[in-house]
Amino acid sequence: MLRRRDGDRVGAAFFGKMKNGIPDIGVVDLGDGYRAGSFDRGDIGAQAESDPQVRIDAFRVAVKAARLVSLKYKAEHKDTSAQFYETLARTFEAQLE
Repeated sequence: MLRRRDGDRVGAAFFGKMKNGIPDIGVVDLGDGYRAGSFDRGDIGAQAESDPQVRIDAFRVAVKAARLVSLKYKAEHKDTSAQFYETLARTFEAQLE
């Protein structure tokens, strides 16, 4: 997971796979919706609109990422945060159905 910060404001969160330190494929949680797909020139989702498989793959990667974050918080005994990210993983899974 990678979260954007603008000063003291929390921004969008990326759940996905990184390649050479740069987001590769996954989902950006904008707070009021999601953008899913591969990153291309700093943007996400343009390719997913033409290729449904890319969108499916992006959500699968996001599910895995959210579950890893949940496990990290669970190991730190931060149960509320762990539950939040597990719920988010289930929300991402629902996008696959």
